[in-house]
Amino acid sequence: MPRQPTAPPPQAPWVPRSLASFHPPRAAEPLLRDWLQPSRDVLFRWTMAMATSEAGRRAVAEMAVSIQRLRGPQEFGLWLYSAALQAALHQDGGLPEGSLTGLPPELRALLRLVARRELRREEAMALLAQRMDFVRGRLVQTRLACQTAPAPLDGLSRQDNVVPSV
Repeated sequence: MPRQPTAPPPQAPWVPRSLASFHPPRAAEPLLRDWLQPSRDVLFRWTMAMATSEAGRRAVAEMAVSIQRLRGPQEFGLWLYSAALQAALHQDGGLPEGSLTGLPPELRALLRLVARRELRREEAMALLAQRMDFVRGRLVQTRLACQTAPAPLDGLSRQDNVVPSV
């Protein structure tokens, strides 16, 4: 027996529509690595200034030139951010506030948090692949967590509480 064609399903008398929006659509936030591109020169000068000796500054400059020539601007940006984080880690007693002038506020906050060891270097490196709205939120969370962290009751740090095994 031949099959008869089925009738199309009845159409709904109304079609749901989205509400009108009078605001322009928000542009997608750039990734941190793309956001850092305009600040590369300032970040490079800051990293050079944080080197403690002439030999250290020369090594940073030579490495920067070779990476830029051999691997390109994207790899150079990654290396420069990593070198800046490393320089922040090596500053004893925190970063001098005057040295951070010229850097964008988000980058200053990142470097301060890494220097105070409130944000691990690995976490800061992982932020490179994140959108800036996420990075800003993470900075706020880290700052709040550091301010509201309870102090130990006995006045000792966690490292002092470790009892050596016999």
